[in-house]
Amino acid sequence: MESSTFWFGIVPVIAFVLLESFAGKRMAIVIALVLACAELVFSLVVYGAIDELTILAFVIVFIAGAISVKTGNDLYFKLQPALVSVATAAAFFIYYYLLDRPLLTFMMHKYLPSMLAQLPADRQTLFEGTMRVLSRDLIFWFLLHAAATAYAAMRLSKWWWFAIRVPGLYLMLFLATFIAVRGVIPA
Repeated sequence: MESSTFWFGIVPVIAFVLLESFAGKRMAIVIALVLACAELVFSLVVYGAIDELTILAFVIVFIAGAISVKTGNDLYFKLQPALVSVATAAAFFIYYYLLDRPLLTFMMHKYLPSMLAQLPADRQTLFEGTMRVLSRDLIFWFLLHAAATAYAAMRLSKWWWFAIRVPGLYLMLFLATFIAVRGVIPA
């Protein structure tokens, strides 16, 4: 994984939290939206395409940010990660239960076919099993992240909101992956 992938979606949030302290909420949100646009263009240039979930997340961020700028209330901007998490959970649900194509398994075959071909058959089966379990479990984890982020946006400081939004998301993904791997690998 490239480091640019790790930072995707985080840079606008970091800019908002840092700039809001001395530039004001309105300016911080505007700069965060500009950076979100820049990330979208970067993704298009570097990867040559943008997937539907990224576009949906960008639209949610842009609409929430625009409402926050118009109203002068940063709550809408702070609620956008919760909405993105709900949309992500919905995508995982639809792919897993309605289409019977676990999203991570689908993405693995779409974006990593050469890596899969290099794995021995037993490792490929194990990897696919983990992605299947993780695709199912992430529905719950993203809904949990949405609830925690929404609560933080409405009740906690911007720094707690940031901690739940960014490090909390990566901690959640790590825990979900750890649990999924432990459930798939034979003892």
